[in-house]
Amino acid sequence: MKFTKALLVLSLTAFGFGTVQAKDELYIPVVSKGYQHEFWQTVKLGSDTAAQELGIRTSFVGPADETQINQQIQLMEDMMARQPDAILLAALDSNALVMPVEMAKSRNIEIVTFDSGVNSDIPKSFVATNNISAGGDAAMSLGKMLGGKGKVGIIAHVAGTQSAIERSKGFTDKMKEMYPNIEVLDIQYSDGDPQKAMDKTIDMYRANPDLAAVYATNEGATTGVANAISSMNLSGKVLVMGFDSTEGIIEFLRAGTIQGFIVQDAFQIGYQGIKTLYAVLQGQDVPEIINIPVVIITKENIDSPEMQAVLNPFGK
Repeated sequence: MKFTKALLVLSLTAFGFGTVQAKDELYIPVVSKGYQHEFWQTVKLGSDTAAQELGIRTSFVGPADETQINQQIQLMEDMMARQPDAILLAALDSNALVMPVEMAKSRNIEIVTFDSGVNSDIPKSFVATNNISAGGDAAMSLGKMLGGKGKVGIIAHVAGTQSAIERSKGFTDKMKEMYPNIEVLDIQYSDGDPQKAMDKTIDMYRANPDLAAVYATNEGATTGVANAISSMNLSGKVLVMGFDSTEGIIEFLRAGTIQGFIVQDAFQIGYQGIKTLYAVLQGQDVPEIINIPVVIITKENIDSPEMQAVLNPFGK
C-alpha cells in the first residue's frame, strides 16, 4: 500500500498521551513494548497514518525498555483513565498483562493485540508476524547456509514475551525437523538490549569455540550479536541470522558480519492494528489473527526492487 509524502508528514506526531478527547471523537491509544527501536517507531508511523485516514485520535506510549513489565501495566492503567474507545496493545508478558486487559473489558474498552499477545480470549484480534513460521524460515535459511551441520546458538530478547518464545520455538523445531545434524544450544535471553546481547554472544563463543552460527530474535539482539562477532573478528566464520532491520543491521549485512535477517512489515502491523480496532468499534467482524508476512534479506537479494520496497516503504 502506498502513501503520499503529505500523509507521512501528518503521521509524524510526537510520542505522548495527547490531549483530552473530544466528546464525539474516537480515541485509540497504542501501548507498545517500547519505542527506542526503529521497529517500534515504524509501527507508530503505521498507526498514526491509519488514525489520520480514519479521522480518529491516537497516541503511542511504551516503557523505557522491554523488561519493564510493571511500567507497561501502569501505562495501560493511565490510558484506561483517559476513557479511550479501544487500546492497541503489544504485551511485554503474555500472563502479566491479562489483568489490565480484563480491566479494560470491564470498562467496555475494546482490545486488539499486536506483535505479542496475551493469554486471554478477550482481544478481538491479534495483528502480527506469524512468529513460529518466521522462526522456521530463519532455521531453513541458516541450516542451508551451514550445509546441515554445526553448532548454533540463539540470542532471544525477553523471556516470557510471546514473540521471543515463538520465534525461538519455530527456529528450534524446524531445525530439528530439517537439519538433525545441527546442534542448537540452550536459548540465552538478552532483554532486547544490544549490550547484553553482545556480552551473551561473547560468553557463548568462549564456551563453544566451535560455534558455527547465531540466531538473534529481534532488533536489539541482532545488533548486539553482530557487534560481538565483529569485535571478535569472526565475521564470515560464525554466521548470523537476525530479526528486524535498521541502517546498522543493513551495514553489518553488507560487510559480511550478518548473513541474513528476517524483516517484518512494521508499518503494516501498526496500520492494520488501528484499522482493525476501528472496524471492531463499527460493529464489524474481524479475523482472530491477522498475519503480516515476512521476508528474508540476504546480501544476494538486498538490492532487488522487491526487497528495497520492504526495507524502504517510503523511498527513504
